[in-house]
Amino acid sequence: MSAATATRDAPARLDGAGDPLDVTDRGRTRIADRVVEKIAARAVAEIDRAAGVPGRVLGVRLGSTGPDTRARVDADVDGRVVTVRVSMAVRWPASVRAVTRQVRAHVAERLQALTGLRVEQVDIDVPTLLVATDDEDRRVS
Repeated sequence: MSAATATRDAPARLDGAGDPLDVTDRGRTRIADRVVEKIAARAVAEIDRAAGVPGRVLGVRLGSTGPDTRARVDADVDGRVVTVRVSMAVRWPASVRAVTRQVRAHVAERLQALTGLRVEQVDIDVPTLLVATDDEDRRVS
């Protein structure tokens, strides 16, 4: 083999006894619930006809729904498994079932791709239907 085509393997890292280190011995990564929530909220925003919802206190809506309003997301990470709860609105006249199906699949795919976590379930609550107007979205009761 010529010098131009020769390849060398990188030397393996060794532990104190001279044995190669296992990948799992290099440390551990913990992904916080809040990080998963932010990724999931962004994934919801990537779906056409899905929208965020304003916060509520004692059943009273705080603020309005605009283009910057994100879906509310709560996530529980348990080891390498995550459960996600999403509260979002759907824009009229889209099918609520079709939009939530897209959101559920997209959130699970994005979380798995970006974190490596296994998504056990994505629960979705749709408390609001939005009707678009010229200036802003309106809530339909």
